[in-house]
Amino acid sequence: MKKFVLSLLVALMGVTASAQVYVGGGVGFWRNMDDNQTSFTIAPEVGYNLTENWDLGIEFGYGYAYNSGLKLNALEVNPYARYTFAKFGAVSLFADITAGVQSYKIKGADSETAWQAGVKPGVRVNLAKNVDFVAHCGFLGYRDADDNALPYGDNGFGFELDGNNLIFGINYRF
Repeated sequence: MKKFVLSLLVALMGVTASAQVYVGGGVGFWRNMDDNQTSFTIAPEVGYNLTENWDLGIEFGYGYAYNSGLKLNALEVNPYARYTFAKFGAVSLFADITAGVQSYKIKGADSETAWQAGVKPGVRVNLAKNVDFVAHCGFLGYRDADDNALPYGDNGFGFELDGNNLIFGINYRF
């Protein structure tokens, strides 16, 4: 057991010494005063740089939504493969290829499950040596749920680009 733990520590030190692991996450908030709707998301993530253009990561999220007296809480897990397809100095454009699952509960009802598979476009701006600003906006793919009132949006296939999908975050590379 001691050899296994020591080997694991040496491997972890080697990975972190080459600045390939990153941690971070994002937050999102939206308020529609006209319709009395509020939503927010907290989504920490951890990832690993495979190459200059490919990353693998996983995002864990908590979301809350309020819509005219209706309250929804959600937990989700979104593993992803991130492909960086364009670089302009400190700015990079990427697409997260993701498949996520979400468990959500509307107050006073049973919990439900939703899932999605698709692509989330984003932008990354290198702010300092190991610090990146990351923003996601939109989704292209398929979504489904136990019922028709899912927090991801309507069931089916499509493209969505609106202010409700904005997620901003910071990543720190070790």
